[in-house]
Amino acid sequence: MRRLKVSVKSQRLFPRWNATIYARMEPIFFPRPANNVTTVTTNDHSVLSELLDEELGSDPTTVRHLTNHLPMALVAKANLGADDDELRRFASIYARRNAPLAAVQHELSRSSWTSAIGHRGSSGDLREYFVRCVNDAGVDETLRAHLPALLPGISGAAFHGAIRLAYALEVRSSTRVAAGLSYLAEVAAPLGPITPSSTKSDDPVDLILNFSSSRRWTSAARDQNIGERMHSVAQDEGFQSLASSLQLDEHTEQKLATAALLIYAATDDFTALHGVTGIAAISSLRNWVDDPAQIDLFSFQALAAAYLTIDAPPLWSRGRLDNFVASNAAPVADVKLVGATNNDEHVSKLIYTSHRNWEATGDPLYLAVAARKAGLLDALD
Repeated sequence: MRRLKVSVKSQRLFPRWNATIYARMEPIFFPRPANNVTTVTTNDHSVLSELLDEELGSDPTTVRHLTNHLPMALVAKANLGADDDELRRFASIYARRNAPLAAVQHELSRSSWTSAIGHRGSSGDLREYFVRCVNDAGVDETLRAHLPALLPGISGAAFHGAIRLAYALEVRSSTRVAAGLSYLAEVAAPLGPITPSSTKSDDPVDLILNFSSSRRWTSAARDQNIGERMHSVAQDEGFQSLASSLQLDEHTEQKLATAALLIYAATDDFTALHGVTGIAAISSLRNWVDDPAQIDLFSFQALAAAYLTIDAPPLWSRGRLDNFVASNAAPVADVKLVGATNNDEHVSKLIYTSHRNWEATGDPLYLAVAARKAGLLDALD
């Protein structure tokens, strides 16, 4: 197995995106609720709440065998400023893709629930189990008791299990949290064990750039979905060594978010978009995990796999990043309006996450990628 040689390339390419920005970034990339999330907040949007409750009768997977994005899109659109009519309009259109929640086939228990992890079609069983858990023990205890077993598969369904759970935590509803946990469990798909590595770097950008320059990975079949492609590249010789090479420090959470942002900025790729929204969502789970290092390690493993599925392209130079940011003249309000009213759920989610991250970090690159996704900034040639 070829060992990776860690360089300082990322320090030369992205100096401002390293120590300086990490030091000033708040470690919040998604609204991170306080520990008690068992009740709906008093300022909960009434129409949003109504539509989210209606969605609970739907399966988390659509009739097209894709993730049901309706609850996530509704929360993103509402927070971007969508009014009641827009939320109802979007829900009416999107709901045509949805199927009824699967019936309960097997009653799961605390000792047997892990048998359903990663089994597509177990949504009914898992939902019933997690609803019982939050009713009996509360949201906080349920999260603490079950998240450790789910972290190895946190990237399942292109991060959507974690994303759905994060949005459920934001609206602070125990039933919606149960739905998010059940989907995370259903799609959890471990990429492999995190094993000790002799090659270490505390910068995820540095590590992925080295793997990119080595040109050593298994190209994933294009007829596979994102999750399947991630599993394909995770079987490549040397991948687990790369995935285990991240040396953790107090800024790792921020560094992972920055790495995901740099990949997406340089590629404007659909899979890379999920890296941005997925890493942000995973960060919101930290309150309920006793060992946050596990979140960081499995997050990097997932981000690295996603990057390799798009053929590990070079990232932009610092000059190109600066030009891209400088070219963004789109008013924040205009970008948010596009996200609030767009029919594409991925547009709404990316704009929402980007603006949340910009508010937390002050990094204008988030505004630029959001404006580009809104169609208000042209990608550089």
